[in-house]
Amino acid sequence: MPGHAKSDAAKHRAVRQAHDDLMSRAAAAYRLELQKPDAQQRSSRTVCHDFQKLYFEETGTFIPLNHVTLIRLASGGRSLSKANESKSWLTPEEAQAVVAYATELADRRFPMSHKRLKEHIDAICRARLGDTEAGVGKQWTQRFTDKHADQ
Repeated sequence: MPGHAKSDAAKHRAVRQAHDDLMSRAAAAYRLELQKPDAQQRSSRTVCHDFQKLYFEETGTFIPLNHVTLIRLASGGRSLSKANESKSWLTPEEAQAVVAYATELADRRFPMSHKRLKEHIDAICRARLGDTEAGVGKQWTQRFTDKHADQ
């Protein structure tokens, strides 16, 4: 929203996304390095350093990259964001459906409250996970709306 500072969570998400994008670019470059003969290969530290420097020249922002993480990602590992995404209450498709539903209700002048949003998401989770008493927590809907505020 214009005229308002971003929340700390929104800033953290932006930095995490930039880090993941930069790390995936570095991992692709490191995989190409591994295909070269041993004498011509650059180390993972060198690749990290080069991409840190390149990103700083492009944006003016320094993002540190860990060479061990680069090796793990180049060998087929998952990023922290992807690992956390698999632990989410909602799948990405379900989250988009909830956002579309909330937007549709808002367009019809019936904005969704946090209580109604929680009930809706709990119903989706019960349908997918079976009849369970567990549901999302009290602050979950606030974090969900913060995460999807741009939509």
